[in-house]
Amino acid sequence: MQDRTLPPSAIAAAISETGFALVRGILDETTVAGLIDALETCRASPGPHYRCLSPEDEPALESELFRWSDTPAFRRLTTQGPLPALAGAALGGEAAILLEDQWFRSDAGAEQESPWHQDHPYHPLEPAFLTIWMPLDPVPPGAGLRLVPGSHRGPIYAPVEFSATDATLAGAEAANPAKPGDAIPGGVPDAATAAALAPPAGPGDVILIDSRTLHAAGGACATLFRRLSVRYAPVTTRITPRAWPVATFWNDYPAAGIPGAVLPGDSFPLVSTA
Repeated sequence: MQDRTLPPSAIAAAISETGFALVRGILDETTVAGLIDALETCRASPGPHYRCLSPEDEPALESELFRWSDTPAFRRLTTQGPLPALAGAALGGEAAILLEDQWFRSDAGAEQESPWHQDHPYHPLEPAFLTIWMPLDPVPPGAGLRLVPGSHRGPIYAPVEFSATDATLAGAEAANPAKPGDAIPGGVPDAATAAALAPPAGPGDVILIDSRTLHAAGGACATLFRRLSVRYAPVTTRITPRAWPVATFWNDYPAAGIPGAVLPGDSFPLVSTA
């Protein structure tokens, strides 16, 4: 188990070995409370990248991307302080590209989960990037982040659809034929006990994840469960078009189909990690 006293080299080594690292005590109570308020404000005034991922007439699993640009608390979180510094520790270098922020909100009683997947195939990008996942509420039993250690060293699997309503994937029809569940001994239903690890993270803690690591979260939530993910990419990142569907928002970026193109800086800004 990792904690915030680890030197940067140890964080990078942990991610290299297992595909993730748990870092405790990164966000204080005041910051967490401010992020909860910001999430609820975004939910009350959703933007174009909002999705309700659960079936209609069921307790909701909701999500939204790209609110850092108009939400001060999310902007501070993603561009200043400990998160960019952690990205620097994991990725190396004095700067990183801010790819996206994403919030998730599961109502009490929600059963829809973020299915087993890798973040990597949803993006036409190389090399691997970093996701920083953080719970804002106490994690309901069995609904926390679950990861398959070492899976970042394996193949890239087909992306899976998150939403039971509006699609989150678009693009080429051809897909990598292997599904994430194929990589998990015993199959997905048994993964939490047979092949996956659920780090004991709580509010204020973060889990750093290699974009190629198989993981899942959510599911049956006895209580309200809010969490955030922030993704950072190395400055060497270039567009690498995929032969399978990617996240729908890439349709908004013409460069996403140009091999070797750089990411537009106004939408994916450089942030200092020093």
